[in-house]
Amino acid sequence: MTHALVSEIAGLYPPDDARQIERAYTFAAYWHRGQVRRSGDPYITHPVLVAATLARIGLDSRMVCAGLLHDVIEDTTCPPDRLRAEFGDEITALVQGLLTLEQGSLDTAERRLLILKLADRLHNMQTIRWVPRAKQERKSRETLEILVPLAERLGLHTIKAQLEDLSLATLYPDRFTVHNGRSSRLRVSRRVLAVSVVLLPLTARARWLEEWTAELHALPDRRARTRFTLQVLAGTVRLAIVLRQTG
Repeated sequence: MTHALVSEIAGLYPPDDARQIERAYTFAAYWHRGQVRRSGDPYITHPVLVAATLARIGLDSRMVCAGLLHDVIEDTTCPPDRLRAEFGDEITALVQGLLTLEQGSLDTAERRLLILKLADRLHNMQTIRWVPRAKQERKSRETLEILVPLAERLGLHTIKAQLEDLSLATLYPDRFTVHNGRSSRLRVSRRVLAVSVVLLPLTARARWLEEWTAELHALPDRRARTRFTLQVLAGTVRLAIVLRQTG
């Protein structure tokens, strides 16, 4: 499933760039081999979805490669020199810069590193139900206080809205509404679901989003809609695997 999604991403770019994106995926998949996320999904699904976010907002292939490779230095035994030999100074600097960013201030960081961090946090927020509750709350508050304003400052309004929705849904599952009072919980749930369909084959996305939206309309209250939305987010990777195998 992840390789099929990478092929879709690579198809958005010129041939030379597409080949580099495919190479970055192969490299990342090798170094993350055997690693799994708390959800039980292969670890490589995380960098692939970070890369998908970067591609979706129109960033260049070097940023997409950095998204695919962003955890290989921190979370594997891959030496930085090996990464540099394969992908050059610019991509390696982005990967190392993100690691440095995690340990310091966001105020003086360059725009590309900030966007990479936002894409990383977005997928982590989409899968936050798998981490302990205390960490869920801490990350959600940090997202609302620091990363949501950052996304707005950078003009990334879709990412800003998604981070805000997911953080509020995590902190206030029983009474979650968009804090400005203008959007209903139903509209927010649909917006969150619309993010998750990027995992599915292109031909299946509209149909599944329509089905999920219909189910949302049938649910009786906010608690049920929040629970349903989080269940969909948790199960989308497995659904994508099934659809791609049977398609």
